[in-house]
Amino acid sequence: MKMPSTTDFERDVEWICKCFGFLESRDKDKTAAKIFRTLLDVAKEGKGLSSDELAEKIGLTRGTMVHHLNKLAQSGIVIRRGGQYELRGKSLQRTVKEIKRDIDRIFENIEQVATSIDKNLKLPYR
Repeated sequence: MKMPSTTDFERDVEWICKCFGFLESRDKDKTAAKIFRTLLDVAKEGKGLSSDELAEKIGLTRGTMVHHLNKLAQSGIVIRRGGQYELRGKSLQRTVKEIKRDIDRIFENIEQVATSIDKNLKLPYR
C-alpha cells in the first residue's frame, strides 16, 4: 500500500484501515474506518465501547457492528476487554508496534520451520 503523499487525518485513518485489511472496496460507506475512528476518539479517554454503544454512536445495527469488530479484532488492532472494544495498545503507535512484534515473531517461527524442512529435504540452507 502506497503511503499517502500528504497528511490528511481522515485519509490517514482510512489508509491504516486498508493496510490492516479491514476497509474493503465494497465498504462504500467506509463503515470500518468510522468504527476505527470512533475507537481512536475514545482511546484519548483511556476507555473502550461496547458493540451496542458503537452501533448507537455510528447508527448501525448491532449485527453489522459485530461483523466489523470481529475483523478489527482478527487484525490485532482492537481487543475486547470486559465487554468493551478498545485499541490494543492504548495508542495507535503502541498498537502498531505490538503488531509488528507479533509479525516479527511469526516470521522467526516460519524461518525455523523452513530451515527444518530444508534440512529434512537436504536442500541448501543459510
